[in-house]
Amino acid sequence: MILTISEVFERFEKAETDADRINVLRANNTKTLRKVLACAFNPNIEFTTEGRWPNWKPSDAPTGMTYGDLHREFDRMYLFIKNHPKRPPTLTEKRSDQLLIQMLEMMPQGDAIVTLNMMGKNLKVKGLTKELAEAAFGPNLLNESV
Repeated sequence: MILTISEVFERFEKAETDADRINVLRANNTKTLRKVLACAFNPNIEFTTEGRWPNWKPSDAPTGMTYGDLHREFDRMYLFIKNHPKRPPTLTEKRSDQLLIQMLEMMPQGDAIVTLNMMGKNLKVKGLTKELAEAAFGPNLLNESV
């Protein structure tokens, strides 16, 4: 069973040592987890939200019972990345905000918060650093294409 990204981070925070934390990351090695880490830690990836967060309503559905999760929705993240080659040049700020709200409201609340924290460049996961993420997945982690 694939855990949501927020569940992975919950397990990560419960791990007692850096070795245990690295094992949690490696045991849950998914394309989405690596890309979330790359987006959060790579200073060259900038999001169009620029610190403004849309007014969204967190889902009250239990994890696994929502329409989406970060694994399913991450492929649309390019819509919110500045200068991404797939981002339509005609995408307005208003429409971008609407799309982000739709995405956040389809996810479990934990994954929606991870998404916003990632876009704000601070995952707020105790003990998770760029160095630890690179120790788990290698020095090319930040160069993963998004």
